[in-house]
Amino acid sequence: MLYRPSLRSIWTLLILAVVCCGLYYWCENSHVERKMPYFAEKIAAAELEVKCLEVFQKTRSENGVFSENYREPLLDALIGQQFSLITTDMGKYDVKLGGANPNFAAVAVELLMRAGVQRGDLVAVALTGSNPGANLAVLCACEVLGAKPITITALGASWWGANDPDFTWADMEGLLIRKGMIHSHPVAASMGGIDDAAVGLSQVGQDLMRQAAERNGLVFIHENNLPASMARWHRLFDESAQGKPYRAFINVGNGVASIGHPVNARLIPNGLSRRLPVQNYPSRGVIHRFNATGVPAIHLDDILLLSRRYGLGEPSIPLPQIGQGEVFIADRYDLRVAGIAAFLAIFLIALLVRFDARLFRLREAGVDPDTLM
Repeated sequence: MLYRPSLRSIWTLLILAVVCCGLYYWCENSHVERKMPYFAEKIAAAELEVKCLEVFQKTRSENGVFSENYREPLLDALIGQQFSLITTDMGKYDVKLGGANPNFAAVAVELLMRAGVQRGDLVAVALTGSNPGANLAVLCACEVLGAKPITITALGASWWGANDPDFTWADMEGLLIRKGMIHSHPVAASMGGIDDAAVGLSQVGQDLMRQAAERNGLVFIHENNLPASMARWHRLFDESAQGKPYRAFINVGNGVASIGHPVNARLIPNGLSRRLPVQNYPSRGVIHRFNATGVPAIHLDDILLLSRRYGLGEPSIPLPQIGQGEVFIADRYDLRVAGIAAFLAIFLIALLVRFDARLFRLREAGVDPDTLM
C-alpha cells in the first residue's frame, strides 16, 4: 500500500472540512440556560411589585372608584386615562405598559447592584407621574436590596400616567408606605410639566396637584423659574440626607427639574452612567449636580429600549409571568462543548501539519514519498 501525504489527498481535506463543520454545528446547538447575577433579588422585586399592584387594585375597588378597563386587572388602577385635569403632556400607551411589567423591577435591581448600592445606602430618586409602573419598579428594587430611597416626585402626568387627581403618584406611594409594602421617604412634590410648574395647565389642575401634595404631607415645590426649582430639588435632597452620602441618583422619566431640559432625555444614556458623557446640554439638572460629585446616575426614560436591552420583550397584555426575560435567565453557549470542539479541531489540524512537515522533509532529502511503502 502506497503512502500518500495527507495534504495531497482531496479526501483528507474533505473529511477535515466535514469534521470542522460538524464541530461548529455541535457548538451552535449546545446552549444552556444560566441564571443571571442577583437572580433571587430580581425575583423578589418582581413579586413585590405584583403585590403592590394588587394593593392598588383592592383599594380602588373598596373605595368604589371607577378605573379604566385595560383587560388586565392589575393595570386598571395603575394606568390612568388619556386626558385629565392634571395631564401635562402627550405620551405613549405602550411605554406606560412596559413600565408596568413587574419584571422591569429586575432591571432596576440589576442597575442598582451594578452601581454598588448596598443595604442601608441612601438613594436619591426623582419620580414622575407619567410612568407609575417604572416608579414602582424602582421602589420595589430598593426595598428588596434594603436601600433607603429618598424621593421627590413631579405630580403632573402625561397620557395614561398617574393622572387621576384623586390617585396621583404621591397617593400611590403614600398608600404603599402605610400598608408597609415599601419604606421610601417621600419629601416633596412639584407640578412637573413645562418649567416644572405645569405651564399651560389650568388653575384647577394646578390646585389639585397642590392638594395632592398637602394631603400626603409633602413639601410643595412651586418656584418662579426652572433654575430655582432645580435648586430647590437639590437642596431638599441634600437636607433629607442629613449629612450622609448618596450611593446613587435615579431619574425616572424626563422631568425637567431632574434632567435640566427635555432635550437632555436623549443626551443622557439610558441605564447606569458612572460619569455622564460630555455633551452640549442646554441646561444641567439635578442629575448632573449629583453626578458631578461622583454619584452614579441611573436614567430610566426610554423604558422600551431598556426592556429590549434586558430581554423583557415588547409590552403585552396580560402581563408576563414573573421571571420571564434574559435579565433573569439567559441562553448561553455551553463553554464545555466549545472547549472540547476547539481541542478536537486544533488536534486534527496539528496532526495534518505534522504530516505535511514530514512530507517537506522527505522532499528536501530528495525522496519521492509516493515511492514509499
